[in-house]
Amino acid sequence: MITHVRSVALGVPDIVAAREFFEKSWQLDLVGTDSGRVFLGAGCQDSHVLRLRATAEPRVDLLCLAAATEADVDEIAGRVAAHPLGRLVSEPATCTDEGGGYRFRFLDCEGRTVEVSSRTEVRAFRSVEPGESRPTGISHVVLNAGDLPASLEFYRSVLGLKVSDWVEDIMVFLRAGAFHHLLAFTRAPHTSLNHVAFELRGIDEFMRATGDMMRKGYGPLWGPGRHGVGANTFTYFQEPTSGFVAEYTTGMLRIDPDHEWIPRVYPANAQTSDSWGVASPRDEAVSASLRGCPDTGLWQPPPV
Repeated sequence: MITHVRSVALGVPDIVAAREFFEKSWQLDLVGTDSGRVFLGAGCQDSHVLRLRATAEPRVDLLCLAAATEADVDEIAGRVAAHPLGRLVSEPATCTDEGGGYRFRFLDCEGRTVEVSSRTEVRAFRSVEPGESRPTGISHVVLNAGDLPASLEFYRSVLGLKVSDWVEDIMVFLRAGAFHHLLAFTRAPHTSLNHVAFELRGIDEFMRATGDMMRKGYGPLWGPGRHGVGANTFTYFQEPTSGFVAEYTTGMLRIDPDHEWIPRVYPANAQTSDSWGVASPRDEAVSASLRGCPDTGLWQPPPV
């Protein structure tokens, strides 16, 4: 039903600086601009993977999820409408905005605005070549949850996501297909964006991308390393003006859909955080950056 994270839309107070970071340093492709918005793509056919909008304060505008068919979009919309904690923002309809497609928007149980779409426009793109440190798309998104049990129940029942694994009772990983997770929720004192993870072609490209950012003067917030849960690599960087965190990653565990998967509960320790043991310890400064500030976009769908 849900196939992948199509894009994330962020509101940023300094759109010039944020565009410079994600286009020139993070190596996303400029797809287009309009009044107050910038659309950035990657080495994939999605019309864009990141949307930036000029706002007074940092906020998450949209989490955009891809559905396989229009029927799936309609079914999910029906589930949202029937859920006591869901609220439709717009009914399923054909859209003429960037990327087009058949889509609708809703507010989840904690006030995040989520978009589900299918039949979107296919963008002409240049594939990522061996050795190139351009992202191929979005791997996954991690969200800070003020009410983790409520968020877990909502996304399982409305979107049909499955639990892959836990870190004690503080973090849960959710999947829709073969990859270990496309969304994860972590328990936090407030609801906000933890980070957006961008996929690299392979380990070599992952390390090259990390090195490119360091040569451009951006010290890693955390990493490089390899997570014990999901087995994906990580290097986290922070966009300086908004504080939003972006991750380079690759090599995520794939789960065979034809065999039963039993979720495991991992301990919250250094081995779980970084199985390689080469990254610096995740200290309170890293955790504070990943918690971020309370999302000012909650319960306030973006105007566009």
